[in-house]
Amino acid sequence: MARHPDTIITPNTLLTRARERLPSPRRPEQPMSRAELADVINSALTQLYPGRDLSAHYVDGRWVGKLERGEHRWPSPERRAALRHVLGADDTDLGLYIPRRTTWSAAFRAPRPAAPQNRINGAAASAFLGNGSVTVITPLKQEAVRARPVVALEDVVGAQRLGELAKMLALDARFETVPIGGEVDLNRPNLVVICGPRLSRHTAAILDQDSRIRFEPTPNGIWTLRDNETGLVHRSGLDETPTRHWDVAYFGRLPRLDGNGTLIIFTGVHPQGSLGVVQLIAATIHELHREVANRCFSMLVGTQFDPDTGEPVQVDRLTPCTGMREPQHHARNDRNRTRPRPRQRRLRRSDRKRRRLARRRWTVRGR
Repeated sequence: MARHPDTIITPNTLLTRARERLPSPRRPEQPMSRAELADVINSALTQLYPGRDLSAHYVDGRWVGKLERGEHRWPSPERRAALRHVLGADDTDLGLYIPRRTTWSAAFRAPRPAAPQNRINGAAASAFLGNGSVTVITPLKQEAVRARPVVALEDVVGAQRLGELAKMLALDARFETVPIGGEVDLNRPNLVVICGPRLSRHTAAILDQDSRIRFEPTPNGIWTLRDNETGLVHRSGLDETPTRHWDVAYFGRLPRLDGNGTLIIFTGVHPQGSLGVVQLIAATIHELHREVANRCFSMLVGTQFDPDTGEPVQVDRLTPCTGMREPQHHARNDRNRTRPRPRQRRLRRSDRKRRRLARRRWTVRGR
């Protein structure tokens, strides 16, 4: 597989050591050379795939050199099978993996979300994200082919852009991941969580507090977002036939489960929707702060994205930014319910006094 132009090239020392552990078939007491390893790989291809024309998969010493220098990291399945057969190790032990963007230059080559037009007022806008610091949490997902824990590229880019925005707001940005299994402590201050209900029961419990907007899976296992006020069900365009390059995301500030604060949580049905919420925050953080300050709220966000880069092209609010009651409001309601109790006791005492007076009058008349 061709590497991405922005990938940092690092030597594949694991593959070099694996080759050097094999003895040379021609030179006594010398490790196997690259050309010799190439000959053995070609023999293994013929042995593993009998009857197939594998001339396009045959390699030479220069190809092995490119692998060891890190210029190639993910050969064809046939070549990887031959390498595993010859070297007696799996892809991970041989330093083979799908090349990813390892610098942020590629992530930011597309037009970045413009900073708010008003120069950022740290005291006002930073309060929307956190107080002094902000911790951005993204989920780990299991790769389908190799079952490795990975973070979606859009989530990584979104977290990095939120970190840059936090620095502009004079906030200290930290980054964490939700491990496979979803066990994460969300009862902490200044959290921004990019995770949905499917990957963590803790985020599912947080989102379940919102009675207005709900995540709902269809019988086919496709996740949708329902607006209970209008009855509309929003479905990602990637799950439609034919597909559309559009996704829907949940965005809100909700109470923590311990009742001692709030956190910001958002997630798209697909990662492209989450990246759209990041753009919405970066571009309209002043408006968001004026609308809700640090109160609880929720809304739905629609994102049209570029199919090649995944970058948001247009981001729209699909629902109003509706506020929600916070935990302390419930406490006030509890106090309100206790207020009539003293009045009821006073009424009972007055009733007893009337009964006593009535008994006295009856007693005097009886005499």
